[in-house]
Formats: sequence, C-alpha cells, structure tokens
Amino acid sequence: MLSSKLSNYLPNGFPHGGGIETSAKLWACDAAEILDLSTGLHPAGSPEWFAKWLEQHASLVGHYPEVNGEPARSVLADELGVLPENVLMTAGAQAVIEVIFQAMAWKSVAIEVPCYNEPIRCAQRARCQVFAFERGAERSEQGAKAECLWVTSPSNPFGDTSELSCTWAGVLDESYMPFSQRRDLGLMEGLIRLGSLTKTFCIPGLRLGYVVASKMQIQQLKEWLPPWPASTLALHVLPHLLEESDKRDAEVTLCRARLAELLQRYGWQMVVSQGSFLMAKPSGKMPNFAAAKILVRTFPEWPQLNGWVRFGLPGNEPAWQRLEETLWQ
Repeated sequence: MLSSKLSNYLPNGFPHGGGIETSAKLWACDAAEILDLSTGLHPAGSPEWFAKWLEQHASLVGHYPEVNGEPARSVLADELGVLPENVLMTAGAQAVIEVIFQAMAWKSVAIEVPCYNEPIRCAQRARCQVFAFERGAERSEQGAKAECLWVTSPSNPFGDTSELSCTWAGVLDESYMPFSQRRDLGLMEGLIRLGSLTKTFCIPGLRLGYVVASKMQIQQLKEWLPPWPASTLALHVLPHLLEESDKRDAEVTLCRARLAELLQRYGWQMVVSQGSFLMAKPSGKMPNFAAAKILVRTFPEWPQLNGWVRFGLPGNEPAWQRLEETLWQ
C-alpha cells in the first residue's frame, strides 16, 4: 500500500521523464543504446508511414500554421462529437498548462497527489493556491475547498481511472485516455478537457494537443497563447493519425497486460493501470537499470513513492528481452 501520511506535501522540484540525451552523457553511451521506458509514449513508436508522409509534405514547413488550427481542428471536433468552435489546437497539452491559471484567473486549485508535477509548478508560478489531497480522498470534499478541481484520468503516475461527471469546475487532463473513451465525453459544462495527441501517436517532437471547452473558455485561453497554435506539419498530419487511433489503443492494452504478467512473474507489487505505463515496486533489491542502459521513471520528489518505478511499455522483442534480463539479474 502507498503511504497517505503526506496529504499536504508539495514537491520543491519538478522532474520529468525522458532526458535521454542527458542520460547518454551520464552513462557515457550513445542515445541510441538507451531503452527509454520513462515517458509513457506509445510502444510502437510513430506510425510506419510517418517518415514518408513527412518527406512528401516537406513543403508545409514553408507555410505558417492556420490560426484556428485547421485542418486538424475540424477533424478532431468531428471525432470527439463537438463543434469546431469548442476545440482549440495547441502545441502539446503542456502549452495550455503553462498559462491556464492566468487565463482563467483561478486563485486556488485542488489536485490529487502524487501527480504529474507541471500543474503544481504552473499554478504556483501564477500565485494560485494549491490544495493537495492524497490519492483516495473524497474528490468532491477536496474540490469544495478550491475554486477549481484538477482531475487526471487515467492518473499519472498510477494509471488508474475514476468516475467522470459534470459536477465540478476545473480541468480534466485526458492525455492518457483511450480515444474510444474520449469520443464519449462531449462538451462538459464548466469543465476544460485537456488532451495530448503526442503520446498515442508517439510524435512528441511535433508538439500537438487540444482543448475542448466552451467558446468563452477557448477565447480566454487564446488570449494567453501565441497566435499560431501548433506547427503546420502537426495540424496537417493529425487527420491521418486519427485513422489508426483504435488500433494503437488496442496495442497499448496488449502490451500493458504483457508487462503486468512479466512484473508479476518476478514478484513486483503493481497498481492496476489503464494508461500506457505501470507503477510497480520490487519485492527485493531494485534492479540496476542504469547498468542495463534502461531509463525508467522514479519519483524522488514524492517521498511516499520511494522504491516505486513507473515503466513505459517496450516496443519490440529485443526491448522485452532486455527488460526481462535486467529484472532477472
């Protein structure tokens, strides 16, 4: 079980997964030698056709992005069952997190911890008071203490889900949610839906995300964002990416089940996840992932997660074999 003694604790540092180039320098190796399981990106990588598409559409880099995020906005709105005017395309979900507290003029936010750290950092920078409540606490009671409630489903770093409703004002971060579920949510009154498209399709270098919200909320956010919402390439490739969203969600489900079986075989304690990662803790000594040049996500900023590791999903058989050999050793 996870400790619940630090219900009002907030971290001083804000580390993130990734950092493969930094790790390569630290481990004195080439970045290509590192197996990166620290980010929760799709295990299959970007689509097989993606490199050829970029080559064929290279001329798009010579054009400014369309200011309303077309053609991506209309296609995504249709996919999510909302009007284009209720969708805002962004340079990743993080672009919105950076400014949302100033844009909405929120003075306080309630957020479940441990969590993805960036909302805390951005809220504090905006002088927005953060009310932290420990995982498992009654959400409605905690949300009543603040002007808005920040909910992430599936949660990060645990990957578990919670029941969603339109009974709170604030943010739903659905960045790790399967697309089949995102399609069912629609426009949720008073709530800003925030999503990333880079994880499912493994294109973090292009930076592509979205907001689903009321017209007024969209306008408030646009006033704090640059005039060009995302790169021209990202806005034009999205319609093609969405065609394989269901297939990629199914691949995540299969790989996650395989990872759970592998960790269980070696006696690891796990949290049931619906995301593209698993939180787990060894029954004995922690494997030497650095020696194997495997990058995993640990959480030194959250004392209650001491000894826990978040694993992304291996994407090929050599990666699976490498991980198992490290667990065995």
